[in-house]
Amino acid sequence: MDRRRFVSAAGAITAAGALTTLSRPAIARGGIRWQMVSRWPEAFPDQMESGRRLAERITRMSDGRLSVEVVGPRDLGDYGDTFDKVSSGEIAMARSLSYDWRDRGLAFEILTVVPFGMTETERTIWIQDLGGQALWDDLFGDFGVKPFLAGSLGPQSFGWFADPIRSLDDLRGLRYRTTGVNVPIMRALGARPVSMPRSEIGPRFEAGELDAFELVGPAVDLAYDLHLFLPNYLFPSFHQTAGSIQLIVNREMYERLPEDLQAIVANAAQAEHVANLTRVHASNTAALRTLREQHSVTIGTVPDDVLTRIGAVASDFLSQAREEAPSEHRRVFDSFTTARMQIRAWTELTEGNFMRARALPFSYPSSG
Repeated sequence: MDRRRFVSAAGAITAAGALTTLSRPAIARGGIRWQMVSRWPEAFPDQMESGRRLAERITRMSDGRLSVEVVGPRDLGDYGDTFDKVSSGEIAMARSLSYDWRDRGLAFEILTVVPFGMTETERTIWIQDLGGQALWDDLFGDFGVKPFLAGSLGPQSFGWFADPIRSLDDLRGLRYRTTGVNVPIMRALGARPVSMPRSEIGPRFEAGELDAFELVGPAVDLAYDLHLFLPNYLFPSFHQTAGSIQLIVNREMYERLPEDLQAIVANAAQAEHVANLTRVHASNTAALRTLREQHSVTIGTVPDDVLTRIGAVASDFLSQAREEAPSEHRRVFDSFTTARMQIRAWTELTEGNFMRARALPFSYPSSG
């Protein structure tokens, strides 16, 4: 894939004009003013709030020298064009998901989610300490974009079903709404996966065109009333174990900033990564309790033998995708899988065994 084809000569002219418009006159007035596109609308839990918190952090830390205004996903045109607009400088920055542009290659998917991949903590370790950020910078740098971690959708669900999944036979023929890499995996298992926007889930289900679906996790699914359609809510998600959120910034505009403002953007993104991750976990904790106690939703898990088979299919799919990917995408894939194995040994020895020990049959103090 020729990644530079996405920025045309006309786009380069637009970029130069946008940089002049957004930077020089603003500096002449005593401050730089940028807009940040949020992938998520107001109704989506936690994420527009997170974008505003990030923008406010940058504005306050810079004492107004760099002020950021957050706009909705469609306020500056089609959201699908956002990456190209950040690349060209038409938009200064966006808070988004890399896999929104997965058609550009395997690494764009990997930088958001990987089947049976990492937890968000493990992914952060890879990005910040095991070489992930440098590869990410190289990949996006060819598009004129500087990326940062800036939040997480958290661990997600396997989905909503009429009945529990007890065997692979229960997946065969199932019209199951899902997205991305999960589509070919589910198809290989005999399901009939379909992709559709969130807004179509309810109408398509009520029209008898859908048997099961997954969206995100408890807080988001509760906010969009998905519990009204099906009673069984199954875990774990194997394909979206950690939905990493990115802040992408036009690279030339970022590098034009004074060094202290560059540091402010980087540190504000890092701070919001932690703030949003904890907020999402807290929201999901509360929403899961609401679903169970107020809406009588049955919370269940997918059997190990089913997950084992899914894991084998996912592994085959990823291996083939790696072989077909350009070299720069293979480097990201190989770095990810190497880090996964290294970190996994520590996670399973410590947190994995602790989770097992915590579930042992002994009493523990409670609030009542």
